[in-house]
Amino acid sequence: MILPEEFNDKWDIKNNGPLIKVNSKDLSNLNFSNQLKEFLSVGGIPETPPPYLELTSSEAFLRPITDTFDMPEEFRKYWFLGSNGNGDPICIVEDHEHIVFLNSSDQYKEVFINSSLNQFAECLLSYSLMIDKAIEINGEDAYIDNDIPDSTLNWLRKEIERIDSKSMEDECFWSFEIHNLCES
Repeated sequence: MILPEEFNDKWDIKNNGPLIKVNSKDLSNLNFSNQLKEFLSVGGIPETPPPYLELTSSEAFLRPITDTFDMPEEFRKYWFLGSNGNGDPICIVEDHEHIVFLNSSDQYKEVFINSSLNQFAECLLSYSLMIDKAIEINGEDAYIDNDIPDSTLNWLRKEIERIDSKSMEDECFWSFEIHNLCES
């Protein structure tokens, strides 16, 4: 699993955008593990990473989703991180710190992304590296045109499987994302 400092060093801010870091004092009273708190304060999370995610630094960031959106109380266990390309909320599940999104077109059904914030960040890093590899091989518009070599997609699939095998199960975010890249 990637360490916060390692992620911070490997994330290419120039090409992939800034990292959001949370002041450790702002995290001290939250009921999260020290590992998660350290990742948020030292490593940070990308603000607008591919694939079309928007992780926000607004007031809504890292609060129970029910404090920001009009949602039933049973959603209080979800802590808001941002949204995916469809506008579905990406959250940390309070009790086990999994990263999920809530599918707004399916009654906010929970869709698994990663087992931890560290693994989520590492998958985002691998996805960004996949884009870089595709561009290197097939030119500047390779990702936009979905002209990604099979070898590069296979590399990404193996990388995400290595990082967090659960994230590649059917009906999970990363499995779906890679499937879409392969089908287009």
